[in-house]
Amino acid sequence: MRRALVIVAIAGIVPGAAVAGIFDPLPSKRPAPALVGVDPVTGRHVSLKQWAGRPVLVNLWGSWCAPCREEAPHLRTFLARHPGTLLGIDGKDSKAGARGFQKRYKLRFPSIFDPLEIAVVKLNPPGYPTTYFLDRRHRIVAVVYEPATVAQLERGWKLATAKR
Repeated sequence: MRRALVIVAIAGIVPGAAVAGIFDPLPSKRPAPALVGVDPVTGRHVSLKQWAGRPVLVNLWGSWCAPCREEAPHLRTFLARHPGTLLGIDGKDSKAGARGFQKRYKLRFPSIFDPLEIAVVKLNPPGYPTTYFLDRRHRIVAVVYEPATVAQLERGWKLATAKR
């Protein structure tokens, strides 16, 4: 019930039409902030710049987040169709939690470990999970403010990969 109220509230203040949880946030397509960090599983440096010139999904998640666990199988299906298209931000989590989550749900995508939510705050989401769809110039073209389904991920991806 609370999630539905948040979505209705966001739909009322975010420009664009709400369709199945996807919102087109701004007609001008605001640029995504710089996102940089270390992957909680591999320890490698991760940056949004690694997708320079390519569309990308930015997914906020945490192993502690029940809706994120609900979303995980949908992300796995999407990634099987579109490998290398997802940058995660693992907020308010532990490295052990992140490893366990990815192992349990058979997911592997680079993430920024963000236990203090420094990167998350730059995006100002209403909660977890939230998925941002960025076009080739890394402008936010759509957002899902709930556990995304495969259909929502595909719809957002279509907006992100559209020629503009």
